Parts: sequence; C-alpha cells; structure tokens
Amino acid sequence: MALSKHSSIVIIGAGTFGISTAFHLAKRDYTNIICIDRHPWPSPDSAGYDLNKIIRTEYEEELYTELALEALRAWRQPMWDGIFHETGRITTTSGDPEAAKNLKESYENLQRAGAAASIEFVEGKKQIVKFCPQLAGASGLDEWKGLWNSEAGWAHARKALEKMASESEKMGVRFVSGPEGTMTGLELDATNMLLGIRVASGDIIKADRYILSTGAASPGLLPDILSTQLWSKCWTLAHIELTDEEIEQWKGIPVVDNMELGFTFEPDPETKLMKICNAFPGYQCRQGEYTDPETGKKTIFSVPRYASDHPEDGIPAEAAEGIERFIAAVMPQFSGRPLIQARVCWCTDSPDSHYLIDRHPQHPSLLLATGDSGHAFKMLPIIGNYIADALEGSEQGLKKEWRYGGRKEVRNVTRPGTEVKDLRSVLGIQDVGDMSKL
Repeated sequence: MALSKHSSIVIIGAGTFGISTAFHLAKRDYTNIICIDRHPWPSPDSAGYDLNKIIRTEYEEELYTELALEALRAWRQPMWDGIFHETGRITTTSGDPEAAKNLKESYENLQRAGAAASIEFVEGKKQIVKFCPQLAGASGLDEWKGLWNSEAGWAHARKALEKMASESEKMGVRFVSGPEGTMTGLELDATNMLLGIRVASGDIIKADRYILSTGAASPGLLPDILSTQLWSKCWTLAHIELTDEEIEQWKGIPVVDNMELGFTFEPDPETKLMKICNAFPGYQCRQGEYTDPETGKKTIFSVPRYASDHPEDGIPAEAAEGIERFIAAVMPQFSGRPLIQARVCWCTDSPDSHYLIDRHPQHPSLLLATGDSGHAFKMLPIIGNYIADALEGSEQGLKKEWRYGGRKEVRNVTRPGTEVKDLRSVLGIQDVGDMSKL
C-alpha cells in the first residue's frame, strides 16, 4: 500500500529516535501515528533519559560533521531555550595517538565545512584553565592536549525528550505504554508476511508502516537479523552533590572531556547534582540466545540489563573507581564525595558506528531506525526528519552509510580499551555461567 498522510504508522520505542520521528512525521501532517513503549514517554530505558548529554560538532566522519552542524543550528532555536546550553567543550587526550588522530581529523572536517573558526588548540593546564578557570586546582591537566570548541555544549536530555514528546502529542501523536505498548515480536503469516507487532498484552498492533527505534533492545526483538549486526553495551555514570556556593562557582563551565579519563558538565541548580562519566569500552550482558531454525547455528548476544528493572545494581566498583580517578585529576576538591544516582546507560553499537536506518531485509513495511552507536542524542532535533525521509523512500534518509548489512568493523577511538566485560560478572551476579567466556 502506498504511503499517504492518513496511513497508519506505528513507532516502536519512545526514546531519542522514536520521539524525534514522531515529532517530524506529525510536522509533515501524518495524522495516524502511534508510538509504543513499555514505559510512558520518555522511556527511562532510553540512553537519552538523562541529566546531560554532550552537544558537539567534532567528528572524524564528514557525514556526522554536517549532521552535527545542522543539529547545532536546530538546538539554537527558541524551542530549546533553557534546555540547550552552549557552554563550549574542551576535548582532550592524555597521549593516545589514535585519539590525537581523531581530534585532528575532526578539526579538518570542521575546516572543510567552514566551521573551524570556533576551534582552538589547547595543551597543558595553563591553556585549559584559560577556558575553564574552575580547573585551576586540577593536578592532572599538564599531559592533556586537544581542542576547545566554543560552538558546543550540553542539553538537559530528559527535558528535551519531554518537550519533543509533548509537542508531538499536541499534534495528534498517540503514545501507548504498559503491556499494550511492550513489543514482544513480529506477527507473521505462513508465508512469512508481516501482519503486525505482537505486544505483551497478547494483542497484535496492525499498521501500514512500522518503525523500529528500540535502541539497545533491538537485537533481542529481532534476533534473526540484528543479533549479529548490533552490539548492545552500557556505560556508567554517577553524580556528586554540590553546595549552592559551589554551584554558583561552577556555573557555565564548558563540557570537560578527556578521552582516556571521562567527562563532566556544569552542575544542575535544580537537583544540585554534577554528572560525571568514566571512559572505558563499555559492558555487555550476553544473555541473549538465538538459534537459526534452518542451520541450527546458535548465537549468543548482548541484551540490556536496564537500570529501570534492576535499580539495586548501581555500577561496578571498578567504574566508581574510574569516576573517582577523574574527580581526583580534574576536581580534586570534590574527592571523597559520595557518588549519587550511579547507574548504567544502554546503547547499541554498529560495527562501524554508523546508524542503522534502512528497510527490514524481508519486510519492506518495517523500517529499522537504531544503531545509535553512542552518538545519537545530539541529533535529537533533526534525526527524525531523516527517518521520516527514509520512511517515504527518499535517499536523504536512506543513506548508503546507514544500510543494513555488509558493515566492516572500525574501532571507535572515543572508547579507550578493547575488553568489553560482562556486566553481571563485574557486579558479582551469579547467573553469568559460561556465557561470560564467549
């Protein structure tokens, strides 16, 4: 059936990709849009359900440099007043040659895009403190070198998702949560034709078009095609609490990001919390299992162990130590403070860090929109426009870099280290079994 403005469209997942897509489809006057998720919007399982997310333009890939510059222009629109904070960003390495190469390529891409005027090279404590005087007491900055970019900053991620979802609802998008909104699989007929989306209530949701934007949950929902194409991983974050005086002192600092240690943001005056993330290659949770019915080949893959289901998990001790190392190097005056609201944040990586936005290889009415690879949220204001293009069959959204299959592994140097441990193992959870050795 040809797509029309009255076609029924079901978006699965109320996170960054899903909410942005709902918003942009509604802006295009589509009148029959449902967005489902097991949680009310915005989904707490989404990587975007967070206090801060970095908004940056530095990419070693030209495609994402252009997209990030487009997104930055969108973030500056009145819709995002009070949500986007253009504080600037200091991005550095402590000496990793691959990280230094990444920063150099990012700068050159911005040069080619005519957007390098906002960039300055920084090296050592003196130059870094020039852009962030609050780091004057730091003891670990002398080995840092990298880029200062005034055209960067951060967004209050949860508020941004709430804003876009609320605007989508006003335009007629219907959000469904609970068992009625929890996808469990595809409903197929005897000829393998897609009939609808099965949900936990036992119902089947039928539509003219479907968009799967389920982030880290995607491999588990479509294991036949995604368990070998995407890798769900989580990263860790925590916060420290500041006094009113400290909040005033640290107000407006740039994002401080060291590719080997981690990053932090200015404190949030509402909660008095300052978010800090350590840098490492992520954790996995290899509890997913799929057996090909034709070949009998078994695939063991990572599936999310969401903080919403396991709030008691917190973060592994080694991750807390990584966050404490960052504090000791960058903000030693805060050393020893309790880490508050520590949790994991799930994303799903593609082999080459490109998004996966393409039609399902067997079901043309189902569009895949996932594979965020840890750099999707900054595109929130615009990514739904590209997904809407893909739904309409436009090459603007069906980019060759985003196609399903045929990806070659490319190391993401923004994630130091190579060993991706099993989350359950480092938490000391006993149900790991032999899967952690695979």
